[in-house]
Amino acid sequence: MKRLVSSTTALVLALCGGIALATKPHVHGVGTLQLVLEGNQLHVELSLPAMDVVGFEHAPRTAEQRDAVTQAVALLENSSHVLEPPAAAGCTAAPGRVESALLEDQQKSDPHDHGHGHGHGHGHGHGHGHGHADEEVHADFDVTYRFDCRRPEALSPLAVTLFQHLPHLERLDVQSVTPGGQRSQPLTPGQTSIMLP
Repeated sequence: MKRLVSSTTALVLALCGGIALATKPHVHGVGTLQLVLEGNQLHVELSLPAMDVVGFEHAPRTAEQRDAVTQAVALLENSSHVLEPPAAAGCTAAPGRVESALLEDQQKSDPHDHGHGHGHGHGHGHGHGHGHADEEVHADFDVTYRFDCRRPEALSPLAVTLFQHLPHLERLDVQSVTPGGQRSQPLTPGQTSIMLP
């Protein structure tokens, strides 16, 4: 399901001029939020630099860092910590799905084994050196959400709550795609409403 949503989002945004690609570079303090409304379902994809979520970008090395990653996952799994649809839209949310390179490293059984064979198969063909690149890797947290809404026409505006939980986040670049069109909108801690097209 996720692959379908991601490819649909990528396709729609590519057809709209590839704006999403222009905002993808990893910049600390800046996240991206993509929303696609299809029928009664609102699909949301959030990408945040790990530095702004947990304060580091390497594999967690201490108990404190592991706890920080665990807490970050719990925070991001709850869609109400990211955005809240208007009550009038009658939405129910599926639990968010959180992915991060930090989680992959944390789930390995031996912290000293950087998984030869684990780093391969990402489709890039150059998985070697995967473990030694920890310091240079710009790790992200990528989260997907799905809302089922009885009245999708009442979805706008959406309230973004993420800035309250992540004080290091300075900007969220939002891409919205609905049957009514496509819109790009930067959000800051002082401007937290998404107006759908």
